[in-house]
Parts: sequence; structure tokens; C-alpha cells
Amino acid sequence: MPDQPEASSRVAGQRPYHEASHASSLTGGSAAKSRLPQRGRRESGLPGWLAVLLLIGIAGVGGLIDSVSGTAIRGAFNYSLVLASLVAIVLVRRSKMFNVVIAPPLVYFVASAGLLYVRTGGLQNRGKLIDAATNWVVYGFPAIAGATAVVLVVAGIRLMVRR
Repeated sequence: MPDQPEASSRVAGQRPYHEASHASSLTGGSAAKSRLPQRGRRESGLPGWLAVLLLIGIAGVGGLIDSVSGTAIRGAFNYSLVLASLVAIVLVRRSKMFNVVIAPPLVYFVASAGLLYVRTGGLQNRGKLIDAATNWVVYGFPAIAGATAVVLVVAGIRLMVRR
């Protein structure tokens, strides 16, 4: 009986599943509304991963300036880490701020550990490695604390303003 329409095979008064769900979403069913994605609301700003890459890039420029000038990671890298953290937290999407909040200490640690590894020639001389790492933690603490404070203050302000 392929000639018969599909409607005759249904029970009277019932609609197929896809029609019923479509009809409930059109009539304002709350269950259907909660499952639908919010299409009209696009959040402005950078994605979290891109903001962290921006932070790494700006801090890397400061580290490069320190490397070229021959100093240890102190001056330009420390200032650029704070500046990079500020730029990243301002430009990131509000919902992705956590990525930037945790990034400054991690970026400092990875950059200083990598440079330490390169400058000491690997892990052969443990005494020299421990001395250099201790110096970098001591001299790097103000930069880490400053960058973290800047990020937390700006994130807090952004959260309070949008309430």
C-alpha cells in the first residue's frame, strides 16, 4: 500500500515525534527552550587559548629583549609579563577569563625553566641549576605576583560590571 498517505497510518490526533517537538518549541515549551542553543548571543573578545598565546607572545618579546641585552630574566621580561597579562585579561571573552587568570605563573615558570635549561647546558650541573632556579624564583616573584594581581583585579572588575 505505498499509495496511501502517511497520515492514515497514524493514530487519530497524534503527530509524529519530530512534529510534536517542533510544535512544543513553537508554543513556548520551557523544556524545549532550555535545550536550544543561544544563537543570537555571541560573546565578544578573544577565545581563551588565543588570549594565552597573546600573553606568551608579548612576554616572549620581553624575554627576547633580555636575552639580547645579556641580562638574566628580570627587567624586560618581568615588565612585559605584567603588561601581557593586562592586555590578555582585557581582550579575552568574559566566559574564558579563567584561562588567563592561571596563565602568568605558568608562563613565567615555563619560560624561565626553558631558558635555564638552555643556559646551563641541560641537567648535568645540578648545583648550578638549583642556584639559577632559586635566583629566578626570588627575582621573578614580584613579576608573578604583579601579573597575577593585575589579572585578578581586572577579572573581578569585569565580573562586577556585567552583573
